[in-house]
Amino acid sequence: MAFCFFSVIEAQTTLKVMTFNKLFTTSNSSVLNVVRSSGADVIGIQESYGAARNVANSLGFYYHNISSSEAVVSRYPITSTNASGVQITLPNGLEVYVFNAHLTSYPYQPYDIRDGSIRTESQAINSANNTRSSEMRRIVNTIQSWVPSGAPVFFTGDFNEPSHLDWTQRAANAGIHAMKVAWPTSKQATDISMKDSWRSVYPDEVSKPGNTWTPNRSSNEVYDRIDIIYHRGNDLIATEAVRFGPAADDAEIQLSGYASDHRAAMVTYSLPEPDDSGSDVSYGDNLLLQGNAEQSSLNSWTQVSGNQKRVQGGQNGYPIAKSGNYIFWFGNSSTGQVYQEITVGQFAENIDAGKQSFLFNGFVRSYSGRDRSKIKIEYRDNNNNVLEFFDSNWRNNSGNWEQINDVRFAPFGTRKIRVVLLSQRNSGRSNDGYFDDVSIKTGTNTSRIFTGSVKEKDYQTGDRTDLPETNSVFEVWPNPVINNINFSLKEKINGEIMITDMIGRIKKKVSVNSSKDFNISTAGFSQGLYILRFKDKKGSVYTERISIK
Repeated sequence: MAFCFFSVIEAQTTLKVMTFNKLFTTSNSSVLNVVRSSGADVIGIQESYGAARNVANSLGFYYHNISSSEAVVSRYPITSTNASGVQITLPNGLEVYVFNAHLTSYPYQPYDIRDGSIRTESQAINSANNTRSSEMRRIVNTIQSWVPSGAPVFFTGDFNEPSHLDWTQRAANAGIHAMKVAWPTSKQATDISMKDSWRSVYPDEVSKPGNTWTPNRSSNEVYDRIDIIYHRGNDLIATEAVRFGPAADDAEIQLSGYASDHRAAMVTYSLPEPDDSGSDVSYGDNLLLQGNAEQSSLNSWTQVSGNQKRVQGGQNGYPIAKSGNYIFWFGNSSTGQVYQEITVGQFAENIDAGKQSFLFNGFVRSYSGRDRSKIKIEYRDNNNNVLEFFDSNWRNNSGNWEQINDVRFAPFGTRKIRVVLLSQRNSGRSNDGYFDDVSIKTGTNTSRIFTGSVKEKDYQTGDRTDLPETNSVFEVWPNPVINNINFSLKEKINGEIMITDMIGRIKKKVSVNSSKDFNISTAGFSQGLYILRFKDKKGSVYTERISIK
C-alpha cells in the first residue's frame, strides 16, 4: 500500500460497510468474489473460520478475528481492538468504530411461531431474551463505554433475530409477518441511539422488507431480515443500501457462484469531516523486514536471549499462526528477546517538524496463560538515546491472538526505531510466549501547519526570555510544562486553542475571544508530548509541540 509524501490527501466523504454471513462451507474464492465485487471498505464477516485472513491477504486489507466465527476486514488500518470490535483510522485521520456479532441461532423464534409453539408477542419476546439478550447487552455496553461521544460507529452482524422495525402491525396486516413483535435484540441497539441502516434508506417495511434470510427457496421457510448494519455518529448518514445474492435472486446485486445461505448487505455512508487535529496521514508498507516468521533464518532480528526464533504453528501443541504457517518463539529459556532496528533518517525533516507518524501492529499470545509476552517500541536518536517508547506491558492471553498497536508521531530527533519482542517463562519448563504478523508503517501528516514560537532547542528551558524572536502569532511557555501553560498572542485574534495528544485525540479546548493572554491548566494530563493548536477565525492553523511533565 503506497503513499505519497507530499501530495495532499483529499478528505474521504463516503464509507461502504458490509455484513456477510458467508456460510462455513463457502470457499475462500467465492467469499473473495463477493467482497471484491462489492467494493466494500469494511466487512463484518460471520462464520469466517479463516476466510477473513484470506480476504485481507488477497486484497492487501487489514483484519481482526473477534472469534473463530466473527471477524472484521478493513481497507484501512485497524488501530485498536477489544473483545467485540475494532477502531479503524481512515486516511484523513477520522477514527471510526466497527463491532460485529454472530448471535445464537437456536431456538429461532420465527420458526417457533410458524410451528405454533409461540402464539403471542410476549412469548416471542421472552424466548428471544432468553436466547440472545446477554450476548447483545455485552456488546451494547462495550459500544457505550468504548466509543467516544459522537464518533462514527457501525454494528454489523447476523443477529439471528428479526427487527422490531420489520415486524410491525402494518407488516402483520399486510401478511408479511404472522404478528407484531417488538423484537428485543434490535431494540437494544436502537435504545442506544443506533439507527438501522437499511430502514434509514428504506423506511417502508411493507414495500421494502429487505430479507437476507434466505436466498434458498423452500415451501416451509420463513423469510426475514436478520443480517443488519446499525450506525450512529454526528453527521453520519446512510445514503444507499443493497443486498448481494445468487443469480436470479431478489437481491439488488446478483453474483454468479454466490454460495452463502444468507444474502450479504452493504450500506454506503456519508461521513462527517474529521476534526482539525492534524491527523491527515496515509500509511505505507511495512518497514520491518521479516515481519512474520515464514523465513527460516530471520537474520533481520538480533537475538538477545533464548535459543531459537521460530516454530511451526499448529504442530506439537504450538498455537496456529496468526498469519502464514510459522510464529516467533524463542525457545524454553526463562526469558526470550529479539529486536530489529529500523533506520528512519530519511524522514528526518518531517520527524523534526512533528509530521511523521508511525503505526505499529502486532499479535501476541501464550499457551496456558502463565507464561507471557510483550512488545516495546523505542524511538532513538543518532546516539542511541531513547527519546520515547511504547510498552504493551505483559500479556498472557491463551485463548486467541491479541492485537497490540500504537500510533504516534515520532519525537524530535528520532533517527532509529527499535522493535523489541520479549517473552517470559513463569512456570514449567516451556517459555510459551508467541508473536506473529508484526509491522510498523509510516506516513506523513499533510495538514496545513504554521509553526508557533517555541523551537525544539527550547524544550529544556522554561525561561521566556530565552525564546527567539519570530514572526509567529503566539508564544507558549514554559516548555516542558509542569502544571500550567502560558499562552500569549502578539495581537488580539479571535479563535480557538486546542490541545491534542500525538495521535490527534482532543484533550482540551479553549475559546479565544476576549484576551491576548491565557493560563491553561494541564491538571489530569498524562506525562508526554502534545500538540497545541491555535485556529483563527479565518481558518489558519498555528501549532506547537509541548512536553508535559
